[in-house]
Amino acid sequence: MAARIALVEDSEEVRRFARMLLVRKGFEVDEFPDGAAAIEAIVSAPPDLVVSDVQMPRLDGLELTRRLREKFDKSVLPIVLVSVMSEEEDIVRGFEAGANDYLVKPYRNTELLAKVSVLAKEGPYLRRPDEPTIPDEKLDIDEGPRDSDTRLLSLGNKAEAEVKYFFDKYEIRGEYGRGGMGTVYRAIKRDDGRQVALKVLSPRLSESRTAIARFLREIKVLSEIDCANVVQVFDHGYDNGRYFLAMEAVEGDALDRMVQKDGPLGERVTANIFAQTARALQAIAEKGLVHRDVKPANILRRSDGTVKLVDFGLAKHEHDQSGLSESGYALGTPYYIAPEIIEGGKPDARSDLFALGVTMFEVLAGVRPFAGAVPYQIFKLIVSGPRPDLRDHRPSLSNALILIAEKLLERDPLKRYQHAHTVEADLVELEKRLP
Repeated sequence: MAARIALVEDSEEVRRFARMLLVRKGFEVDEFPDGAAAIEAIVSAPPDLVVSDVQMPRLDGLELTRRLREKFDKSVLPIVLVSVMSEEEDIVRGFEAGANDYLVKPYRNTELLAKVSVLAKEGPYLRRPDEPTIPDEKLDIDEGPRDSDTRLLSLGNKAEAEVKYFFDKYEIRGEYGRGGMGTVYRAIKRDDGRQVALKVLSPRLSESRTAIARFLREIKVLSEIDCANVVQVFDHGYDNGRYFLAMEAVEGDALDRMVQKDGPLGERVTANIFAQTARALQAIAEKGLVHRDVKPANILRRSDGTVKLVDFGLAKHEHDQSGLSESGYALGTPYYIAPEIIEGGKPDARSDLFALGVTMFEVLAGVRPFAGAVPYQIFKLIVSGPRPDLRDHRPSLSNALILIAEKLLERDPLKRYQHAHTVEADLVELEKRLP
């Protein structure tokens, strides 16, 4: 049976074109010229999906969505808002109103059809009334057996049975870690059992428009990148007052943890890991993006050797003038900030490569090249301190690897590597020559 779509759009021309696309795809379509005309019909005979414009003369799309959310959960009646308004604040308002997704005009035909097809395919997924909500920030964590690498959330009594928690379409099974933006949970998608990493915005930030905009920007950034070495995003949404992002679950160790457990990395494994990381940075740069938080904790290596670059909470387009995260970038990870950024310059792909060089030095030497007690001390060393030398810590390292690290750490961005694909090529060639 074909899914039934309620199409709410005040422009007859746009409505007619969208209807044609949807009917050709096999959907049944009910048309409405505005929210006032649509709401009674939708409430009395709910469709499988609502696609609504935002700006309409009588009952706009935001208010229509709010009223429908009083009657229907978003898993029962998905809503896609469509608008020419493309600022982050506009998109935030759409999600806060209860939209499952937001599409900016002018959109490609394939974008509309893809969003509608995915949401319609999911179908109604009613939550049982007795299901508990997502755990709060005060729950104790039982790490469970070491060999299973599983963390179970409990209410403090480790002897009691495992407690299950649900968030939208996901069942939370444990916790990967917590950061300034929120918590990343180990979870599974309930309809197909897919394992995911569910990043949920912290409750204290869910009322902050700046934090929400930054969170939505991370979703947008990840959605634009198609690279095996960049963590993939599967889903995002808003549930129970919290924004969430469902990502590829990467089971493995971050580089900082690898060094903590086993000491500084060997040359061959370093060349392999950083070649893959450089490939990820090249994919990002080709989209005009800057990661801005390259560091050991954000580079993960799976058991099969695949490397994944994660945590795009600070990423932005190279020419984006938004100041959403400048302070977080400057103060969050001071050890990895490029000197030109400290001196007031704009971040670009070369500043990510400087951070890559700091990270490479750290995992090879076992110490940071620029260490200090406070950001001011660290920044002073980065800008004008003595040049760090890997030979002081690992005299046996090959000259070729040291030269790569030194070129990444050049203070002058014009003398630094200009492109990540060149770094990758040099490391791949080095790896071939290593014993």
